[in-house]
Amino acid sequence: MGYTDQDILLAIKSGNSESVLTHLYKVAKPKVKSLVLQNNGDEDEAQDIFQDAVVAFYKYVLAGQFKEGNSVTGFIYSISRNLWINRAKQKNRLVGNIENHTDVQFDGADAYTQTVSKERALKIQEILAMLGERCKELLTYSIFNKMSMEDISQKMGFSNADTAKTKNYKCKQRLIQLVKENQHLKEFLYS
Repeated sequence: MGYTDQDILLAIKSGNSESVLTHLYKVAKPKVKSLVLQNNGDEDEAQDIFQDAVVAFYKYVLAGQFKEGNSVTGFIYSISRNLWINRAKQKNRLVGNIENHTDVQFDGADAYTQTVSKERALKIQEILAMLGERCKELLTYSIFNKMSMEDISQKMGFSNADTAKTKNYKCKQRLIQLVKENQHLKEFLYS
């Protein structure tokens, strides 16, 4: 049986969504699978990404944040695309033109991703604050601004690039240790 987007939303809100889930697997999963496989992923990863996207979609609907009129399949695809970009970046994989892929764009999915990204950014700021101002500044330049060690040494007043590189290494090691010691932050950042 085919479902309209309205049928899907009503079924989820009423708690009768088992057949809707089966429908989503038939309709949306092939698109997500194709996206992941075309961007250096495998079938298991496609399954994981799809399931995570469906869970996020359900949460969005139950929280009353899904804008009626948006395509359900497109929304799940958009969340999947964002999830895959993040996972591929974490694993240092190339994802082709996926970031510029404009087949389907949805405010709600992007808002979801932006919310998660903002939460992560706040947690990262929290961790960086634990490092102290000097390390925070150094890591911000090297990681987020992608500045060279030469530029960092000049900007921060180090004697040379080697000194900046050594300080950068020590700050990164301290950052890793802080994350390891704080299980809550570790789980949040890797979720």
